[in-house]
Amino acid sequence: MGEKEAQKREYPRLSEDKVIIRGDQGKWDADKVHTLSVVEANKDGYRYWGYYALCNYGGSPDVRQGGLIRSNDLTKWDKYEGNPIIKKDCRWPTVILANSVFHMFYAEYDANNDSQIVMLTSRDGIDFGNKTVVVPRELGRQNQNPFAFYNKEDGYYYLAYYSGIEASNDKPLIGRDGVVQKKGVASVKNVWQIKLKKSKDIAGLKDAQPKVLMTADYTVASPSIIFYNNRYLLLVEAIKEGMWDGKWVTLAYESGRIDGGYTELSGNPLLPDNDACAFQHIFDGQLYIFYSHCLDIENWYWEIRSVKGGAK
Repeated sequence: MGEKEAQKREYPRLSEDKVIIRGDQGKWDADKVHTLSVVEANKDGYRYWGYYALCNYGGSPDVRQGGLIRSNDLTKWDKYEGNPIIKKDCRWPTVILANSVFHMFYAEYDANNDSQIVMLTSRDGIDFGNKTVVVPRELGRQNQNPFAFYNKEDGYYYLAYYSGIEASNDKPLIGRDGVVQKKGVASVKNVWQIKLKKSKDIAGLKDAQPKVLMTADYTVASPSIIFYNNRYLLLVEAIKEGMWDGKWVTLAYESGRIDGGYTELSGNPLLPDNDACAFQHIFDGQLYIFYSHCLDIENWYWEIRSVKGGAK
């Protein structure tokens, strides 16, 4: 496909957005709901099980918690009465249901904001344990924003995530060869990367070597990949000085292969108004995007909205 033809391609037309989750005033999630990952579980009277967490970044790990909501129509959601189900240091949970086991991935942080991605498992979708580090901490680097999925096209499990140097309190001193020499505050250029791991089984993701899909010198994070209409669609959140009226936006890309060659689609930004943290899912052939909309950027208040792709 030539460059001109690629520029004509667009993300499937979106429906009007719907607000589906808000935090409850005075409760643990008040004004802070931020990400939503959904699996079709058909369990305990609910077809869809959604895992959500908060926008809190840095500070005490006690404010980073994860909860469960459930639905039968992807519009009306009931919060689990025992929330939060993850009590501490859980940001950006993403869940795969495989062989009747729920596999949850999320980011954990240390005091310097360096982060790692872990995986937990559960038989009932509520009580998670057996923690395994899937993407380890690296000095001065954030490994976060995981998006886990199974690709029916090739039979592999994938983990897409953001990896960058931009928010650590302890940036590394890096030599000209790119090797970390020692700890210390140094003049290190910020870098944002989208990475991808693959494995034939979920457990193997921790040992898989990541591939870089995208590198930017401005904030590009929160990857989400699906296969839809014979192409892979990649969404990322972005913010850049002097662009998009200073707002967070969601950008769309496509490729004929999952592990690279992504081309920016026309019509970007796909979600333009402080809209970020998009999770793409397909249920019964219908494309859904669950994303976070910022209500108050100064106070960092968020809610979760949804749209359908392919709307007429």
